[in-house]
Amino acid sequence: SLPKWIQQLEALINATPNAIVGEIGLDGFHFDPNTNDLVSPMEKQVKAFRLQMELAARAKRPVSIHTVKCFGPLFEALNQLKKDATKNKIDAPLPPKMYFHAFGGKIGTIDQLLALCGQKSGQVYFGFAPIINFRSPKTAQVVRKIGVERLVLESDHEDASYVPESMDRCIQFLSSALEMNKQEIIERTTVNAFDLYGLN
Repeated sequence: SLPKWIQQLEALINATPNAIVGEIGLDGFHFDPNTNDLVSPMEKQVKAFRLQMELAARAKRPVSIHTVKCFGPLFEALNQLKKDATKNKIDAPLPPKMYFHAFGGKIGTIDQLLALCGQKSGQVYFGFAPIINFRSPKTAQVVRKIGVERLVLESDHEDASYVPESMDRCIQFLSSALEMNKQEIIERTTVNAFDLYGLN
């Protein structure tokens, strides 16, 4: 007895062979100014997130994951998905590829995510958006911890006219943080993006 919205999403996914599931995820940042409560209660967010992750796992599709100020609930949700899959004898408890976009976690968070989501190359990717991540002094260290083999470029802009400038900033930032030339960054992140989205 799945909710109607997830049934509709599954129908769309099945009808669109190259589609990914997402952007999905959890947000602990946006509060109602009148009530000081989260705009969407975390319990409700987690329930929707788990349904979407289960769908992506069934359909063997990548996911793009949004996580802001809620890594605790994220880890709990991922752990529970794996426990439920073991209980129900499901071989693939998580989507085959996961992309954490505009990643704002700490260095220690990376090892936790990889332990939960997959250590093998090509299972987990990360992106950093100039308008969100580059103001933090920790971002360069986090990028170095992740390494170029798990990075893709992103802008997080809704207006496409801003994307080229953001891509240039992203390439420059990664080039500096990883001490690689820009062409190497472009080539490797392109390979990563093609793998993530199944464009090979």
